[in-house]
Amino acid sequence: MSERARSYEHEGFIVDYIPDRCIHAAECVRGLPQVFDPERRPWIDPTQAEAPAIADVIERCPTGALRFTYPGGSPQEEPDPEVTVEIVPSGPLYIRGDLRLPGPDGEMRHESRVALCRCGDSQNKPWCDNSHIQTGFSDAGTIGDSNLAPVQGSEAPGVDIKPAPNGPLLVEGQVLLIGSDAQRIGGARGALCRCGASNNKPFCDGSHVEIGFESN
Repeated sequence: MSERARSYEHEGFIVDYIPDRCIHAAECVRGLPQVFDPERRPWIDPTQAEAPAIADVIERCPTGALRFTYPGGSPQEEPDPEVTVEIVPSGPLYIRGDLRLPGPDGEMRHESRVALCRCGDSQNKPWCDNSHIQTGFSDAGTIGDSNLAPVQGSEAPGVDIKPAPNGPLLVEGQVLLIGSDAQRIGGARGALCRCGASNNKPFCDGSHVEIGFESN
């Protein structure tokens, strides 16, 4: 997992870009092309729009590759109140909300927007790196038979997502899965496939053992 970031600043407002998280969803380019121009160097110019407008577009980035910090040092991005897991057809999981995932040092870190690999071929696991395109990963993005535990009482805020060694993404906390057909299923704990071989996607069915999937 890489955390290399490039920073672009104007009047104390900072835009951070993590190249290894970017899968070219292009929400930034569509939203503010005068600020985010891939044909220009540097490609991010925060002088071309007001900080609130830039922050609004950055929050549309589904991968967390773009972040912002207002003057004073606080990121000031409020995560979505509900943690949602959107299943992209033949692509990654787009997850938004109050999230905690392990960083390169193994410590749990807060995130608010991530794109996680589910084809099994990313070279930057657990993040998606668009390997699903090169390998021809194919999946409708619908929801199989749920292995999510039901929500019981008041769940603790936020969701922990931990990649099991050579296994699935372990989810602990209340989430809402959204299929490509708009089906929605909620739950509090479960295991999501990240090897690409499950016959019950997006849930793990143990196929990672059969295919010898390897990943930290």
